Amino acid sequence: MGSSIALAIRRTAHTRQNFSPPDPPNDRLFEFQSRHPPTADTCDGCPAEWEVKRRVREDKTPQPHYGIIASGNAVIKDGETRERLREAIGALCFEMEAAGLMQDFPYIVIRGICDYADSHKDKQWQGYAALAAASYTKELLRRNPWILV
Repeated sequence: MGSSIALAIRRTAHTRQNFSPPDPPNDRLFEFQSRHPPTADTCDGCPAEWEVKRRVREDKTPQPHYGIIASGNAVIKDGETRERLREAIGALCFEMEAAGLMQDFPYIVIRGICDYADSHKDKQWQGYAALAAASYTKELLRRNPWILV
């Protein structure tokens, strides 16, 4: 999957601009109770002490999450709400586009994660997340053509 993402990003200037991953320092996870200043457009001014300390990832390629994905009809932009849901149902991922489909037909949700469902939400990872999901979907269908049956 990682090589197909890299290949797609290199394809054109448009894909490099819209689908490249932001620099690692822009992947900031904040303590769930920290609130983004309402007048700030970016997290540049959010204190470093609000950040959750994490070890540096050895593998920078996107990793599939096989587990509970909460599906709802509203965007979550609150760390405390995210933590309550995580504790109650064990969901590590939240999405809203597929909500309600399960009643109509069986489906698989393949999403690229682009934020931490808190008040620090921004759009800088959306393009890369969409590309990662598309790449994973393409690979899944290539290896398992019976899924389309």
